[in-house]
Amino acid sequence: MIAHVNEQGIVLTEGNLSNEAWEELLDALKSHYIPSFYQFKKRMHVDVSAEGKMRAVIYFTDRTVGIDEAISILRQRNIEVKDLRESQSAS
Repeated sequence: MIAHVNEQGIVLTEGNLSNEAWEELLDALKSHYIPSFYQFKKRMHVDVSAEGKMRAVIYFTDRTVGIDEAISILRQRNIEVKDLRESQSAS
């Protein structure tokens, strides 16, 4: 799984986790329901392309962990992290 991370949130692609692993990850990130961003009572947005590729989005808020802590949490779970802050500052 690959996580693309910037100041707005995390986009997870190219892989999937068990339901239990997703719940543990969302708990660790302190993800929570955000009206108008997520389906009712969900803690992330997921879409699947016509080719069957999953894309999950977790937004940062003042109630979630910060970006540096999120990157650490993702890496602890052996998720490859692409820190997009570096490429954005170069623009």
